[in-house]
Amino acid sequence: MTSIWLWLSVLVAGVVAISYAATIGQTAHLLVAASVSAVFVVLALVDRSRRVERGSSEPALAGATASSMALVWAWAGLSMLVTYQLFLSWHEWWQYVLAGVGVAALSLGFAWMMSKDDAAGRRDETMLNIARYLTIGQFVGMLVAIVGMIIDGKMPRDPSEPDWAANGIFFFGAVALAVISANALWGPAARRA
Repeated sequence: MTSIWLWLSVLVAGVVAISYAATIGQTAHLLVAASVSAVFVVLALVDRSRRVERGSSEPALAGATASSMALVWAWAGLSMLVTYQLFLSWHEWWQYVLAGVGVAALSLGFAWMMSKDDAAGRRDETMLNIARYLTIGQFVGMLVAIVGMIIDGKMPRDPSEPDWAANGIFFFGAVALAVISANALWGPAARRA
């Protein structure tokens, strides 16, 4: 199980790295965004794999996946907050910060509910089905976002546009969420029903 301290350390390091990279330029920013997102994916896949090897319950696996998703969403929201409050200027930043942090909080709430079920030895089929359908929706939504950003010319974004840094965060965050979702849906011990 990934410890809360590792989770928080990676989150803080990711926010600091991506925010600082925005001061260097777009290429550095995109490289850092890709690297941080790759770290999130590795943490999520290793955590799930270890849980599967230990024979963790479905609620425990669903909770771990939700926590991994929360990490990506929190990183996106907090990175935009720090970047656009300290280094760059973009008037719509706050809407995306609220969305990222809000979805992170919902994901953490779901992870908490699943951990309670796991600790009590319960298996709530309704909640597990909801988790599966939300994961499918997130997977499809992230694929649409990735393709849409490329088609719309927002990836890579013209650095003269004020939202260029946000687009890098959006894009690589979407890639990370798509991979984490795919692993939950079709990886080891995926829920088939």
